[in-house]
Amino acid sequence: MIRSSLVVAALVALVLAGCGSNPKTVSKAEYQSELQRLGKDLTNAGSELGRSIDIATFNGNVDILRDHLHDDADELRGLKPPPDAQSANNRLADALDDFADQLEGVKEARRKSIVQARAALLRVSNSEAVRSARAATQELKQKGYDIGEFGSL
Repeated sequence: MIRSSLVVAALVALVLAGCGSNPKTVSKAEYQSELQRLGKDLTNAGSELGRSIDIATFNGNVDILRDHLHDDADELRGLKPPPDAQSANNRLADALDDFADQLEGVKEARRKSIVQARAALLRVSNSEAVRSARAATQELKQKGYDIGEFGSL
């Protein structure tokens, strides 16, 4: 009984410590490296969508992309880039989460047909979330950041 109480107390302490953690301050070079890594991650996850046609594989790949978008948004929020990039970083993280949230409709469309899935993907790719992500990455590029594959959004 005491042992389980200690485990619960330790888990609560870990959760509380994580909730109040501050973003990691990174230099411009470190931030660029993270953007390049995350952009490559999303490109790899997204490229799997085009390779799958059957419903189960396609929707599984949509889930994988959605998970990567949410994870990468969280990683961006865990960074404190140089002051000139902070606003764009926050907007980019929010846009990735919004984009991920819209992917459920693509899965629903795929259950009907591949043609409807492609149309749904096109709608999502022209959504406000993607436009916001593009604007944030464009701002970072204009400020001299090498954002790697994020530039292909």
